[in-house]
Amino acid sequence: MLAPDRLIYTITASPLGDVEELGSEWRALENLSTRHSFFLSWHWIGSWLKCLPPSVQPRILRVKERERLIGLAVLCEGKTSLLRFLRMQQVALNTTGDRRLDTITMEYNGFLSMDGSQEAVEREALGWLLRGGIPNHSIRLNGVDEALVALASSQAKTHRGQVQVMNTSPCPFVDLAGIRGSGKEYDAFLSRNTRQALKRSLRHYEKLGPFDYHTANTPAEALELFAALEAAHQHYWRKRGKPGAFANTFFRQFHTTLINSAFTAGHVELARISAGDNSIGYLYNFIWRDIVYAYQSGFIYTDDKTARPGYVSHYLAIQNALNGGKSVYDFMAGEAQHKFSLATGIRKMAWLQLQRRSPLITIDRLVRNLLRILRKQRAHP
Repeated sequence: MLAPDRLIYTITASPLGDVEELGSEWRALENLSTRHSFFLSWHWIGSWLKCLPPSVQPRILRVKERERLIGLAVLCEGKTSLLRFLRMQQVALNTTGDRRLDTITMEYNGFLSMDGSQEAVEREALGWLLRGGIPNHSIRLNGVDEALVALASSQAKTHRGQVQVMNTSPCPFVDLAGIRGSGKEYDAFLSRNTRQALKRSLRHYEKLGPFDYHTANTPAEALELFAALEAAHQHYWRKRGKPGAFANTFFRQFHTTLINSAFTAGHVELARISAGDNSIGYLYNFIWRDIVYAYQSGFIYTDDKTARPGYVSHYLAIQNALNGGKSVYDFMAGEAQHKFSLATGIRKMAWLQLQRRSPLITIDRLVRNLLRILRKQRAHP
């Protein structure tokens, strides 16, 4: 028998249908939500759905309180590996579960929910999935914050499941509102070593000419800067024998669609950072409710170790965000040193699987943990 309070909630997962109709429904719920990230906006979700290949058939999860829609999410069914040779059914939240398509990297993931209903939506939706609302052995939650990790863990325990943490990552950020309220300069919040390194780099570039933090003024210019960013990004990674993010054609297709969708609304910033006529780097940021998400970059590296294009580019972007009245400059997930050096705080993000308990899944978990320990031992003998 269902708990009495659950009787007021109805949960369904229907085939996608018409994308534009879903867009109207999604945007209407967005207008009732003030806490969701850019990654749950229709700009991101709609662009993603429009770019997915026909082989992916998403379902739209709807949570209703009596007859009122209070929650939305996209679910993709697929397979995940078990003991490296077995495959089991998986449902992924706002991602596909296919690494080739998930290279766009969903972060601050979750359920779009009406203000005041977030916890109920998350609890009821995860509980429904764990009870087999869509047949599955695993529920994939990519890029979720600590609050959703805690709730997911609680729901897994309630429904006799278990949590497999696939990855965790720090998310450094700069508290712009706190800096502004302190009356101090941003530099005062940086370590002595970071300030000294920045001064050396700034002096190096100042010899080339005045700094310019130029942002695109039109969608066409934004795409031009995106192409320049791609060239710089790929040059850096290919020089190191890595494919780079843009080696995946879906990555470029998705972001071209996203820029065309979100730029005019003011939610995409493509910037060229230069000293005189010399480019230092390019930044691709999302702007959402006074938060700047530093999503992707391409820097122009030289043999001069004094020049730190990443530090300088982000430093100037942070100053620009401070002057523009933004509240947070979010570096998002990653362990690049410049993120920690320039940040004033750190959050955490995780990639999870919620799984039903079974002997095979328990063995798989033990094997994964053992391999993780062995890798750490090899890395730090």
